[in-house]
This record gives sequence, structure tokens and C-alpha cells, in this order.
Amino acid sequence: MARTTRTPGHSTRRALSSLLFSAVVLLAPIDATAQVPTPADVIGFAPGEDYKLANYGPIAAYFEALAASTDRMVLEQIGERTRGEPLYLAAISSADNLARMERLKEITRTLAYARDPEAGGGSLLSEGRARELAREGVAIVWIDGGLHATEVAHGQVMPEMAHHFVTDESDETRRIRENTIVLLMANMNPDGLNIVADWYMSNVGGEFEMARVPELYHHYIGHDNNRDWYMLTQVETRAVTRQLYHNWFPQIVYNQHQTSPFPGRIWMPPFANPVNPHLDPLLVSSLNQMGHSMRKRFDVEGKPGVNSGIVFDLWWNGSMRGGPDYHNMLGFLTETAGAGYATPRCYSDDEIPDDFGARAGGLPARIPSTNYNNPWLGGCWHIRDAMDYMMTAAKAVAEMGSRLKEDYLFNHYWMGRRQIERGRAAEGGPFAYVIDPAAAHDPSSVVEFMNLMSQSGIEFVRANQSFSAGGRTFPPGTWVIPPQAFRPYVVDLMEPKRYPDRRQYPGGPPQQPYDMTGYELRFQMGLEVVNVDEPFEMPSGEWGEIALETGEVRGTGAAGWAIHGNSNWVYRALGDRLGEASRVTRPLASAAGEVPAGSFWLPGLSRGDAAALAARFGLTITGLDRAPGDDALAPVRAPRVAIYRSYQAAMPEGWTRWTLDQYGIDWENVWDADVRDGDLSRFDAIILPSQRAAGIAEGNAPGSIQERYAGGLGAQGQASLEAWVRAGGTLIAFDQAVDYVIPRFELPFRNRVAGLASQDFFIPGSIIRLDVDATDPLGFGMADEAFTLFARSQVLEQTAAAEGVSAPVCYADSGYLVSGWTLGGDEYLAGQTAAAQIDVDDGSVVLFAFTPHFRGQPRNTFKLLFNALVGSATEGLPAGSGSTCD
Repeated sequence: MARTTRTPGHSTRRALSSLLFSAVVLLAPIDATAQVPTPADVIGFAPGEDYKLANYGPIAAYFEALAASTDRMVLEQIGERTRGEPLYLAAISSADNLARMERLKEITRTLAYARDPEAGGGSLLSEGRARELAREGVAIVWIDGGLHATEVAHGQVMPEMAHHFVTDESDETRRIRENTIVLLMANMNPDGLNIVADWYMSNVGGEFEMARVPELYHHYIGHDNNRDWYMLTQVETRAVTRQLYHNWFPQIVYNQHQTSPFPGRIWMPPFANPVNPHLDPLLVSSLNQMGHSMRKRFDVEGKPGVNSGIVFDLWWNGSMRGGPDYHNMLGFLTETAGAGYATPRCYSDDEIPDDFGARAGGLPARIPSTNYNNPWLGGCWHIRDAMDYMMTAAKAVAEMGSRLKEDYLFNHYWMGRRQIERGRAAEGGPFAYVIDPAAAHDPSSVVEFMNLMSQSGIEFVRANQSFSAGGRTFPPGTWVIPPQAFRPYVVDLMEPKRYPDRRQYPGGPPQQPYDMTGYELRFQMGLEVVNVDEPFEMPSGEWGEIALETGEVRGTGAAGWAIHGNSNWVYRALGDRLGEASRVTRPLASAAGEVPAGSFWLPGLSRGDAAALAARFGLTITGLDRAPGDDALAPVRAPRVAIYRSYQAAMPEGWTRWTLDQYGIDWENVWDADVRDGDLSRFDAIILPSQRAAGIAEGNAPGSIQERYAGGLGAQGQASLEAWVRAGGTLIAFDQAVDYVIPRFELPFRNRVAGLASQDFFIPGSIIRLDVDATDPLGFGMADEAFTLFARSQVLEQTAAAEGVSAPVCYADSGYLVSGWTLGGDEYLAGQTAAAQIDVDDGSVVLFAFTPHFRGQPRNTFKLLFNALVGSATEGLPAGSGSTCD
């Protein structure tokens, strides 16, 4: 497949990184019996020096060397990063604890699930037995670094942290090794560390020392690697998730970040409001206790600038520290002030504001308060200062784990037991969720959802015979999610929420939430779920089994086979056969059942191949005895797809690459210079991922970065795109990018919400209902009702009647808010256009006011993207259905 991702200098930097790693290993061999090495012994300098960053090679080598030199640390490779290097997790404790590590894991698993394994796992663990296990076990304390690679200090501090917990002989650290296992993740995003460290070190001392990295610091998703913790799309996320919910079941999960709200030096719990109602109250009070204990240590050490209770809330489930909270683990983060790479920064008194700003509720920044009791009033800040603060925080967290280890272990059990009992009483959600994949519009999404539940440690059973529940009968193959310890996680991804209307002042702008306010996978993945409140006996079947048995082959197929287009997996199934197919343009009646519009007609497919595809991918395939007429078919070929990629490194571009890769759709990146050069004739479709119009047009400002990374499409690129579209190309613009396309192509639409004040229109991240015309080529294979995650997205309004305009996707006129929070939705969004296709001479422009593949989550709208791409390479598609929105 074509995967052109040309970043000048990229290969050279990777090669230099590999050479450096090899050189370190060769020059500093470590004997397992030798003295424990310091980080400087292996890395070549002590991380924390100004103007120096280590990349992953020497840091990984240090963890290897440290593990080889001591019986207090076990180093495990838990997976591989996206580009293939090892992901390391270090377990640090006493030698005795590490020798009985498997027994300690068994204890934490038993307490986490709150079930008695000696009774077959069906009975609740007794309180007395739980207390015995809490006394026998040790607290598991997880601390990680490096998730966000541009936040460099926590990626650099991990070797020092490992060295401290292994070698320090203070009473406190001895107690930590005796009563805990400290799990240190050497780096959560090694690719990003290499990208950022190599970039900075190549620029340090020069004009562009502080220039932004011109590529995503995760191969696919950049900063969004902290937005992937219920969708689990990335290999790094899945590797860590296995450790959290299948292997270790830690009681404490501490996720390090930068940067603190300014002028604070470190943010830590307690969190800001609101609190998600599905979280156990004991978890919230335990987080508060942890935060206050951490703050006290900073006060003892005389480290000012600790702030709490602002910006970071306890509502959303999708971050690395958020998911554990819904598993009754203390998941939290700190945000330490950043120096900007390893370059120090000094702040004068007049640079210190009077308060933290509106998003922080105007917290005073110069006078003490309960959330900021020791203000930082300026001075110089080095990467060493940030690392010292991180070391203080880590010691405080580990010390709490050691001092209260029995409480943490027992409370993990207690919260789990309480959640099971709440489920049995159908409090805060139903007794059970019942999911019949055959009832879903797209059964593949049901399988993907159950796989996510499995990876997240959720218990479920797949029935092997029919059963009754809630007055209904369900067939074999139905999944049931029963009451369980991790019930908050399930309920939160199922039940719609209403985020509180929070304003900076009455009638004023909204207080921005940390991230999404409505995000349930029940809607995003198009599941058909039955809530059953009345208790019932679980059906017989396999616990944890995932299988797809919804595939069906109908008819004889004497003339050929039509693969229905309702499943996203149809594109995986077609593969190279896509170029042999035709699109069915209208519903077809047959003796074997109706063939929907949007199906793929394959006259040369054998019955055996049809049966194999149906079984493997869960597809419905209808055989016809007589071929459809030419008037019902539109020949397809594999689309030649380009994805526009800016040196501003927009995350939606990476998500677009990821999405197409998952479904076997070839693509090639085009950069600004490629578009400006004007030869785009080799492409059928060009995607403009969501990015501000100014960013697309202008790019990085000249003088802010090396010349080859500066500038955008400019007038020349605009002209090139327009000529290509008029000659037959299909330009597809998502979300913010519609503001680039509409005025430049003089399209008969406007962005209805552009420039509105937030108090007039604000949807920060909510589930919005869509109405879809599935007879329109853009809507082929879709259900009539769909759901999008509207994340500060756009609203289209047609401004003039015009030929060749189709608007088959609309925001629902009523009942549009499914979950989350909206301001001004009735006036500005209800009934308006969400997606449109406009003919431009021989080509077309497709406008999506939202991103149908946002963060890889809304599987129910992926087909809108696929239809736009396949449509660009399909001959003879019928005209769209016309304007269907208000």
C-alpha cells in the first residue's frame, strides 16, 4: 500500500537514534554483579541538564542495565510501540515481594473483582476474607512518564525515579519497597520521545531552538494518545490496558503531565467539578486525600506553586487517568510547569498575573488560598526544577501507598462489592445490558464493542441458547453484561448524561469542560442495547467469548452476489476485489430478499468465497439468479486517495490515516509543496482533515521554523486544488476545514456558527443525533438515524438554490441532543445541514460539518467517509437526493 509520509530529515534522525543506542550499549556494558549504575553511567549525562534531552534508546538501555544489577527490580517488555521498539514496565519492590509476585497479582485481582474464586467466582468475597488478603498483599502503585512527548520532563525523569526507588535506603523508601510494588513505565510513547528529543537536539543553540515539532509526536494521533483509553485504538494503549485490567490491577494509577495552569508550578488533586455521577464516592474522597497528602509534602519541602481544584475535572472517561477511576482505581494526574523543551525560562514579577484566568474561576495567583496556599511569584524555571517537583510528587504517592496499603487494597474490594450490589438492585443503571448482534444495523460494531469490553476487564457471557429477560426472548449468540465490580465503566459508556450548565458568571460564557461531555459508545458505535432492570439468571454460555456469527448467505447466486453495505467490515472483506465490483444504486427485489442500495455487486464471486466472506466478516450476501440491469449498477475501482498533511501537525490528519489503514484503503500524503506544484491528476479524492482555515492557507509563519516547514497552500495551492476539482477530482473537507473550502470555491453554503460567542453557541463534545438519507450515494449503507460526536464542530446552511447540490445528512430537528451539553443548539443547529455534496464542473466538493471518524470512535458514521472516497472512483452514480435539511 502507498504510505508516503515524507518528513525531511526523519529517516536520518531515526538512523542517528539507532546508532546512539548501539553506541551506548557497546561503550557501557553492565555486569549483572556490578554496582547499580546511575542514569549518567549509561545515558552519558544526568537527565535534567539544561539544553539536553535523551531519546528512548539510552533510556531503555538504562532500565535494562538497572534491572540486570539488582534483585529489587523486574523489567518486563509488555508490548511494542507503533514503530516496533519495546515497551518496558519495571516492577520495583523488595526481593521477597518480587519472588512472590504472582501471588500478589492474584490477591489484587481477587480484591478488584470482589468475587470469591474458591466459590467458583459466583459469590461475593466476604469482608473478613478481603481484610485477610489486604493484610497479605501489597499496594500496587503505577507511575508513568512520556505519554505527551513535548512535555519532556516526565520522559526524562523516569531513570532517576527508578534509581531512587531501587537504591535509596531511607526508612521511607525501605517501607515503600516492603509494602508496595512500584510499577514504573519507562516511557508511554517512545516514538514521540525520539521525535521530540531528536528535533530539539538538532536545533538547540540555533535560531529555531524553540520551534514546534513539525510532525505528530505519535505516528497516528499525537496528543490524542491521552484520548484513547476507552477506544483502545493504538498498540501502546492496548499494551498498558492489559497491565491495568488483566495483569496488575493497581490501586493507584499516577499519570504525569505538563503543563500546570500558569503561574502554578504543579497541579494535583483534588479535581475541579463536576464529578461524574457513576464514580464511587469513596474513590472521589480517596483522590482528595491523596492530593492533600501530596500537597503537604511540597509544603514541608518548601516547594511553592501547588494548585488544585481548577481546570481538570472528574467527568470524562477517556483519558489514561480517567479509565482507572471507573475501575475503582485511584487514577489521577499531575501537571507540572514546563520550561519548553530543556531550555530554561525566567519570569519577572510583572509576568505573574493576578489570577489564573476565567477557565480556573479567577483563582487568585498572588495571594494564598485553599487551592493555592503557597503562590509562586516568579523566577527562573529549568527542566531540573520540573523533574525535582515530579520526584517529590512520586515519593509522596508511593509513600501514601505504603502507609495505607491495607486501606487501598480493602477499599478496592469494597468499591467493587458495592458496585455489584448496586447493579443487583438496578441503582444508577439497569441490572444487566443485553446485546443481540443480529439486531444491530452493523453487527461488526457490536463485536468491536465487546472486544473493547474484554480488553477493559469487563465480565460478560455469550449465550449458547435462547433465554428470557425483561419479558423478552433473546437468541443464542446474545451477549449479557451482568452486575460487576467495574460496573461504573460499563454504565458510563452506555447511559446518556446531562452535563451541568456551568458559566463563568450568570448568563456569561461557559466554563469549559476538560474534554467531552457526552461520549457513550452505545450511540457512537450504533449498538442496539436492551436495559433489563429486573434480575434474571444468567444464560448458559461462554464467559468472555467473542465471536461473530451473524453472517448470512441468501439465494443461489447463479448470476453473482451482492454484498450488503451496512457493515464497515465490507471494505476489509472486499480488499482487492473492490476494483471488480459495481455499486448497486437502488434497492433490488429478489426471491432471496431485498438487496439494499449501496450493496457491492460481484458477478465473479463463487459461492464458496461468498460463504467464507460472510462467515469471517459477519456480512449479509445475497445471490441473484439474474444480473441487475446496467441502470442499477455503477462500476467501482479502488479510489486513489490523498490526505493533506500540514507541517502544523494536525491530529485529525493522523486519525484519518489510522482509519483508512484499519480498512485496507490505500492513501498517500500530500504536503503543501505537493499541492502547490499542481500535479494532482493521479488522485481521485483529496481529504482535508479538520484544521483551521488559516493553518491550511498560511501554515507556519516564516521565521518561526526552518523555511522548508513554513507556509501553507497559499494562492498557488488554492488554484491547484480548484483546477483539479473542476477537472473531475473530489475534495473532501472535514469540520474546521469547511471554512477553508466554502469561500475559496464560492460554494452556496455558509458555516452558521462561525464567529459566534461561546455564550451563544457552545457544544464542547456531545452526542448529536443525525438524520440520514440512505438512498443518497453519500448515505449508502447507513441507518436512517445516526449519531455524531460534535466536538466544537460546525453547522452548514445553504445560502442559495443551486443545481448539483445534495444534503443527505442533517442534524435532527428535535431531540438532537442525545448526551452532553449544548448552548444555542435550538437556534443554530437543529434541522441544519451536517454534510453536503456540491458539483463543481466535472468534480465535486464534499463538506462534512463534523468528523465522521473523530478519534476513531463513531463507528456508526465511518461509512460516510468511505462512501465519499468510493464515490470519487465510481462511474455513473445517480445524482444525490437534493437538499433535505431545513
